[in-house]
Amino acid sequence: MKPSDFLTPDLISLSLQSSTKEEVLQELVSMLDVEESYKPILLDMVLQREALGSTGLGEGVAIPHGRSLVVNRLHLVFGLSKKGVFFQAVDRKKVHVFFLVIAPHREVSNQYLPLLGSIARLASDPANIERLRNAETPEQCLELVKQICS
Repeated sequence: MKPSDFLTPDLISLSLQSSTKEEVLQELVSMLDVEESYKPILLDMVLQREALGSTGLGEGVAIPHGRSLVVNRLHLVFGLSKKGVFFQAVDRKKVHVFFLVIAPHREVSNQYLPLLGSIARLASDPANIERLRNAETPEQCLELVKQICS
């Protein structure tokens, strides 16, 4: 599973405005292509997941994620914060690149863990992160994700 299989330009924000962990999670959840009434439920789920331990990998990247009964397919959004957000990442540095992954509670196709792995591999190379941080349009960002994960 490649991140580009789940991203479209409208699911990419290169200008997150939030300055706290909770706000950035709310901003990312607001981008999801789901019913509006589901968004507070998904935000609560993601916040509960973060309470178990930060999904900030270090090197400026976080992959908040979780499973929920209110979705019936995998969802992915990408967000970029130019100023960075303290996200309790393992290296205690600000996070600039966010991949929010939401999966159904029961997933027959088993795409969730492979997708998380693909994003983690992408994020393990600082050069990839730098390229994503320099994307000027959502379309360019999506093309970079395709190139990196091909």
